[in-house]
Amino acid sequence: MSRSDDAQEQEVVERLQQHMKVLDDAFEPTSIPSLGVLEAQVRERRQIRRRANWIEMICFWLVGLFAITFGALFFVSAPALYLGIQALGTAVAVILAVIWAGRRRKEVHHE
Repeated sequence: MSRSDDAQEQEVVERLQQHMKVLDDAFEPTSIPSLGVLEAQVRERRQIRRRANWIEMICFWLVGLFAITFGALFFVSAPALYLGIQALGTAVAVILAVIWAGRRRKEVHHE
């Protein structure tokens, strides 16, 4: 390396240090919270998540019970219509699965 390369390298390093100082001056130093504060935040977030999970589970059970009750009442009031809807839904699901599998097989075959 020649002297000019060393001088250029030193100039680049000095510029980088100046820009780093500008960045350091522009941003406030961060304060690191204590271990107790972090543990309290973790506890609070766990409680919030646990509460949200309970609410979600209760809603899931209520919707499930509503669906079962509605299905049972529908079956008692119109069994032929209920069985027809079940058969139609199953047939549509099977047809869609066959179509999807056929397309998937074509895509894999072409690649």
